Amino acid sequence: MRIAAGETLALLLELARGMESDFLYEDMESLTEMLRALATDGNKHRAKVDKRKQRSVFRDVLRAVEDRDFPTETVKFGPERMYIDCWVKKHTYDTFKEVLGSGLQYHLQANEFLRHVFELGPPVMLDAATLKTMKISRFERHLYNSAAFKARTKARSKCRDKRADVGEFF
Repeated sequence: MRIAAGETLALLLELARGMESDFLYEDMESLTEMLRALATDGNKHRAKVDKRKQRSVFRDVLRAVEDRDFPTETVKFGPERMYIDCWVKKHTYDTFKEVLGSGLQYHLQANEFLRHVFELGPPVMLDAATLKTMKISRFERHLYNSAAFKARTKARSKCRDKRADVGEFF
């Protein structure tokens, strides 16, 4: 409930600023103080996941209120990308995601209404040959995964070495 209220607050402030560029909320200091408190909330009676999500959302809302900034998100579907760069677009995307579920990717590619809502233009039609050339080969994918595995192993071993050096001094 708090998360939805925070996102709605950011959405309303963004809409108000869109209509009136010099819009200023009267009691901005108490609002930012309350958002800071919610961004660092540490109540023990809430689940850890819920607290983490609430803090994350309210940090974004606080940044939107103070700096008029929005954390840009990228959604990839097929060969295309959609950039979510405002609260209105995020709220619209989240609503469609809730309604369509796993079919959202397909609808973003083919559904003209959804493409019009998100201003994506006409659907991109690709033939099988083009899709095949865009796809990376199994060997390239293997090379990428093995390099990532090696880097992850090195990073872990460095952390383990640091833990071993701590020792006990009793």
